[in-house]
Amino acid sequence: MTGPQDELLDPLEFVGPDGRMFVDTNVFMETRPELQGGLKALIQRSADKILAGGSALVVPSKVQDELTRNQHKLLQTYPERAAKARNALAFLASASTQGLIRNDLGHASNPYADDLFLDVFEQFADRYDMCLLTFDITPKLRVRLLAQQLNRRLVAGHPTQHGDIAVESAELLLRKGHQKLERLVAGGGDSREISTLQEVLPEFARAFALVSPGRARTAPQRPNPDLRPAAAFDGAATLQAPDTLLPFTSLPTEGHHVTWKSTDNSGEYLLTAQLGEGGEGTVFEVDSHTVVKIFDTDHVTAHRRAKVELLVNSGFNVVGVCAPTALVLNEADEFVGYAMPRAAGRELQRTLFNRRKFEREFPSWKKADLVDICLSFLRKVEYLHSKNVLLGDINPKNVMVDENKHVSLIDADSWQINGYPCPVGTPMFTSPRMLGTAYSEDLRTPQDELYAVATMLFMIIMTGQFPYIRKGTDGNIVELIKEGNFAFQYGSRNNKDQPDGDWKYMWSHIHKPVKDLFWHTFHNEGQRHAQRPTVIEWIEAFQGYRRFLDDPRLNFDPMSNDLYPIRPRAFRPDTPILDCGECARKHAIAGIWDDSEREYHLPQQCLKCRDARRATIAQHPSSPVARTATPATAACKDCHATFPRAQMQHGRCSSCSAKATALDASRICSDCLWPFITNEHVAWFVSRGLNVPKTHAGAKKTCPPRRNYSSPPRPAGARVKAGPTPVKLGFWARLKNFFNN
Repeated sequence: MTGPQDELLDPLEFVGPDGRMFVDTNVFMETRPELQGGLKALIQRSADKILAGGSALVVPSKVQDELTRNQHKLLQTYPERAAKARNALAFLASASTQGLIRNDLGHASNPYADDLFLDVFEQFADRYDMCLLTFDITPKLRVRLLAQQLNRRLVAGHPTQHGDIAVESAELLLRKGHQKLERLVAGGGDSREISTLQEVLPEFARAFALVSPGRARTAPQRPNPDLRPAAAFDGAATLQAPDTLLPFTSLPTEGHHVTWKSTDNSGEYLLTAQLGEGGEGTVFEVDSHTVVKIFDTDHVTAHRRAKVELLVNSGFNVVGVCAPTALVLNEADEFVGYAMPRAAGRELQRTLFNRRKFEREFPSWKKADLVDICLSFLRKVEYLHSKNVLLGDINPKNVMVDENKHVSLIDADSWQINGYPCPVGTPMFTSPRMLGTAYSEDLRTPQDELYAVATMLFMIIMTGQFPYIRKGTDGNIVELIKEGNFAFQYGSRNNKDQPDGDWKYMWSHIHKPVKDLFWHTFHNEGQRHAQRPTVIEWIEAFQGYRRFLDDPRLNFDPMSNDLYPIRPRAFRPDTPILDCGECARKHAIAGIWDDSEREYHLPQQCLKCRDARRATIAQHPSSPVARTATPATAACKDCHATFPRAQMQHGRCSSCSAKATALDASRICSDCLWPFITNEHVAWFVSRGLNVPKTHAGAKKTCPPRRNYSSPPRPAGARVKAGPTPVKLGFWARLKNFFNN
């Protein structure tokens, strides 16, 4: 990606015998799609000249060391970036073997690769034409300044997707340098780099006779400093007069200059690459951290200018709240748009709400990561509400998320503030009260906003599913919202219209306090259907959800942290949970409690395998799968001998079943001195490393009435259902058992 102020150079100029080309670490680690693939294209263009006697690209050992550290350091936190470093090292090894890369340049005295490049450039400037490939503005400034001072051909630029080298103008470099310095100072960045930029930028400006980018070419028309937001939701705001179009002579586009004006400063931007086009305007890049939105013909209005001025004067300083930072004017000083921070990541609509893309781009994410995203979203919304701003048009296209789970909120010109309504909306996120109302003719209330917030949270946790989806409907979103028939099962409310597929399993595993809020918010009989949970309530609920997922004592079912669970949540903590022996899915089988037998039944296969087998049998009754679907015999899980399946009970032959359900005569209740626990129950405790109970009460049973010791014992191996039958034991046997336990 290049801009109109970039100069494109041919890489062949620097790979001949008289040239040298160096590669910085960030070229290998760049994640923006529009900037990737350039190094590969550049090497392909240069390969013939390098192999014919030219000079290989130089990747210093420091760069390789940084890639190696990234490969290991980022493995747990940012696996995608760790994979990028690993792929870069494999690429370097291959290119080095072919003679296209050399990696024998090192420098032991300084840990910073940037200083190494500058030392080499200064030392060999008289001998070679040299180029540094980097995306970092700091070394670009330093190399350009060194070239000016030495009057030598020294270049710093970045590879384009076509294999060229893009070199920015001195004016654009100075502007980007100041922007980077401001970010570092505001965010408490690397003190060493801050010191370097503070020293280099004034010297760079003097060397190229440039003016600081903070100075405007004309006297600025400042936004009105008296326009400040009212107190948060004080009820004083009334609907402003209808919106009107503003006159303008032209709309800037790619390659044009625009003037920006903030509360206390102004300057000029160059619109470079077009990043996107929506229903209200077009977004352009002006540097790596700032974008400009230019409205289209029908959306340059008085309301939008007033809202932008209000938001610019609000002094927002939260990362991820992409509020306007400056008005943008065309060459005739007419309002045409605004500048804002560039949002990181991608739209929810294109990531979390698309399973195939979601699993490809974030393969290591779990349910806890979605909870973190909900919390990041909620904190941004809470901040805006404290500034008397309602987002209004909450929808998955206006919410961005990056690999670090940071949420960004965009399209600020549609936000509602001081009586200026949000003129647009999305039916799926529109409260029942607002349905059928023209968005531009009514002010949203906090309750309208809280409906949209709850819907967004539900769809994040359920990876895109709409709360009111259910079987047997025509998909009319407006009617579904008005009906308020939330079909997901809740307690004893088993709605027959619950949506098909794995959605019911995802709902089953949601932490109960969060599930409670969802049901009471969305169901027309819910206690919070009219007075919806506040943002603070949601934050507290999701913080509890996060603690729940992190604590195995509370979250006893490991599948509850899966994004796409394939079975219902386990019944209680003692539920046996196994991997599926057929498909090897982890934790895919959970025991099913049989209340009459008072034990768990373990299915032979997971629900996915069972459904797949049934589908195959239904379509092909004579297939091998059908013939083997219900084998006539099976191996006993205790003695492993083969028996007719019809004679087996819960995977055991009749003999092993009798032994398992018989009372363990060696274990005597310390209260009533009678046997109280079956052999199977003892084995269950032992298999989990738990202490075997010593009383009926410990085994959640009741001691039987006292009986005469002459009562006949129950025959050995008899199955016990209602309660234990005492077995007479002598004193010495009881004493021995006491010390053994």
